[in-house]
Amino acid sequence: MIRKLPTVIFGLSMVATLIGTTPGPSALADAPCDPLLEPTGPVVAVDTAAKLQAAVDALVSGTTIEIADGTYDLTNTLNIRGVTDVAIRSASGNRDAVVLRGRGMANASYGNVPHVLAVYDAQNVVIADLTMRDAYFHLIQIHGEHNADGVHLFNLHLIDSGEQFVKGSTAGSPGPYADDGTVECSLFEYSDRARSWYTNGVDVLAGSGWHIRDNTFRNIRAPEGQLAGPAVLMWRNSLDTIVERNLFVECDRAIALGLSTPDANTRDGNTLYDHQGGIIRNNMIYRSGSGDVGISVNYSRDVVVAHNTVILNGTFPWGAIEYRFGTTSATIVNNLTDAPIWQRDGASGSLTGNMAHAEPFWFADPPVADLHLTTSAIDAIDAVPTSTWVSDDFDGHSRPVGDGADVGADEFASSGTLPPSGFRDVPPGHLFESDITWLAAAGITKGCNPPGNDLYCPDSAVTREQMATFLVRALDLAPANETTFIDIAGSVHRSDIAALAAAGVTRGCNPPANDRYCPAAPVTRGTMAAFLSRALDLPEGPTDAFVDDNGSIFENDIARLAAAQITRGCNPPINDRFCPDQVVTRGQMAAFLRRAAG
Repeated sequence: MIRKLPTVIFGLSMVATLIGTTPGPSALADAPCDPLLEPTGPVVAVDTAAKLQAAVDALVSGTTIEIADGTYDLTNTLNIRGVTDVAIRSASGNRDAVVLRGRGMANASYGNVPHVLAVYDAQNVVIADLTMRDAYFHLIQIHGEHNADGVHLFNLHLIDSGEQFVKGSTAGSPGPYADDGTVECSLFEYSDRARSWYTNGVDVLAGSGWHIRDNTFRNIRAPEGQLAGPAVLMWRNSLDTIVERNLFVECDRAIALGLSTPDANTRDGNTLYDHQGGIIRNNMIYRSGSGDVGISVNYSRDVVVAHNTVILNGTFPWGAIEYRFGTTSATIVNNLTDAPIWQRDGASGSLTGNMAHAEPFWFADPPVADLHLTTSAIDAIDAVPTSTWVSDDFDGHSRPVGDGADVGADEFASSGTLPPSGFRDVPPGHLFESDITWLAAAGITKGCNPPGNDLYCPDSAVTREQMATFLVRALDLAPANETTFIDIAGSVHRSDIAALAAAGVTRGCNPPANDRYCPAAPVTRGTMAAFLSRALDLPEGPTDAFVDDNGSIFENDIARLAAAQITRGCNPPINDRFCPDQVVTRGQMAAFLRRAAG
């Protein structure tokens, strides 16, 4: 029997099923990154370098390797081969407590440890909550030419790589390629400088669908008198990269989508573009030492550069942002810089709302790279219309706040004190304020605008996938991976949907086959009644509770809800109607769940 909500709701451990720490994209605040869920499949625990290397060599699909706290001096690169859906992560979730160490970034006698970790012929690999350091070549290499893709790098501390910290490689057309990578909530840094100019933080050739977000890149710079590669470089006809909410401190160059003339390693043999599509938004870039341009797009088609803050302190006066070469087409909007936006070599672009005269006193504390706005930045505050491409800011807070959006990566007023509900759109006196406040305190909701999650969206319809997550958290159901639904692979709520199905709370949305869940479909009051009556195992109620549900397939569920006093009707004060086909809002759902809790 399914556990009833009233027996478990106040015993929720909020996010106790989550582990991990959240690193910061700035020098002053933690990143808005939720920790990863606990593993759901087999777990192999290791506590020595020999055991770790043996576990990686024997790794099978669906398995997680958990590493005990300690320093692990590797005698071989950790090579992940021929598996899917695997993870390597620390047992404690403390990335600084587990250190995987190579032979040294300048030690040419690296033996069998050219890299710390390499991925071959493997998909959906998670590497999380670790420190990796001191590799002669790369700390992590993703071999796209050997069919490695879907790699997720989370909460890593990467230090002192001889060449690239993260390398996505290719053998060129016709592929395969290193696609669909995620790099988030991680710190990339040199203790001082690279051993040569040939270095990058993330360097991916011919990759599609990469998302690089909420990271810090520090000291990605060459020896004095040389110029390092961009801290983030996506090239060789990479596609649709998103680079957002990252902090770059004292990097010779920060971000480049496209770099040079397409060559034999270009994706699909393309000879015109080194990058296509993609967005660079809400990044902060600060440098007081020598270097080059902050953001660069080269041979890059249809790229958007929006709401970035680039402060170079006169170290490269020709341009903070550049767009270059005749095949480049760029939309460059609402960026805040202290140097020009530089058109070069026949590139075309649409420029609006940019401001290139930022002063140091506009920012909270530039010497420590805190580029949040102050009241002195009056020229930049509420100065531009809301951008089509940007709905949050560097901290993940919603924008705009005020009459317009602020220029650059920070939305000034968005960091102000939240109302008691915890959500900016649920102020004191809101109809559902107490219900939504309760829902958040119980850990059943985190918000509707990740990663900032300072909005609840009370007037938006609840979707079926959101309903799954509400109920899984409320009932404390274990995550699941196996399901017969064929339409949930792309949903971030898929494990919750699977858990709901495993518990018998949902059967599907297309009877009699019921092989689909319809995750994005809105929840009606009738389907909400079915979800709750099954989840709570409610007893029968009078079938004539309302005058408008006769003949509804949900009539019995509605009656059960009425008998349990979870619903009162939809037409107060009479309340003789239920409105089964009416869509349920997120505010209403908070009230239903609170009543269900007793």
